[in-house]
Amino acid sequence: MNGLQTLLHDLWQSLAAGGALMVPLFVITWLIWGSYLALWLRLRQALQGGDAEELRLDEHLRRQADPRPVCDWLETLPGAVPRLTRHILMRRRWGLSFREACAQCRFQELDPYHYAMVWLGALIVAAPLLGLLGTVFGMIGTFDAVASRSGDAAHLVASGISKALLTTEVGLLAALPGTFGLAHLFRLYRHLGSRLDRCERLLALVLEHHDQPPAANPGEVRP
Repeated sequence: MNGLQTLLHDLWQSLAAGGALMVPLFVITWLIWGSYLALWLRLRQALQGGDAEELRLDEHLRRQADPRPVCDWLETLPGAVPRLTRHILMRRRWGLSFREACAQCRFQELDPYHYAMVWLGALIVAAPLLGLLGTVFGMIGTFDAVASRSGDAAHLVASGISKALLTTEVGLLAALPGTFGLAHLFRLYRHLGSRLDRCERLLALVLEHHDQPPAANPGEVRP
């Protein structure tokens, strides 16, 4: 219990020493880590399952004249590849062309990750800028204390320098791990995009083969 009280006391002292800007800095730090973890979990879930080749769509579509049972089966599988395949097959049943169905499903699958990474990047950029703003306020307080020439000038100067250093430190500590985290998320995002590209190419070949009429028997007599 004493350790927790000491930790809370030190945290409160840091907030007080850094000034009012420490509150938004801590909020941005929590938002950076929360956004990173949420997006990482979503990308891990999307990358579950195998590639499109492991689905063996050609065999399933050859056994089923109606793609609805295949769509129901794909709905039970985890990951973005079965989900993309299912949505494309459903849109094809609704009368959309293959290219338009792929464009809609790809946008629906990848666009939320793009906007989430843009939001995370904005938070990472905002953290050191907010720390720099605190540094400016701290230096202004320091110069004001020097100019006042009062008996409490030494305390005011120390307080201003502490505010300037603490806000910069917190801003950098929030931005640096967030930068590496964003790079890791972008690598997962690119990997997901390449998987979906392979899925679309394979599905185009499968559907082209599935939609072709059966070849005529050479010995068959045509009217």
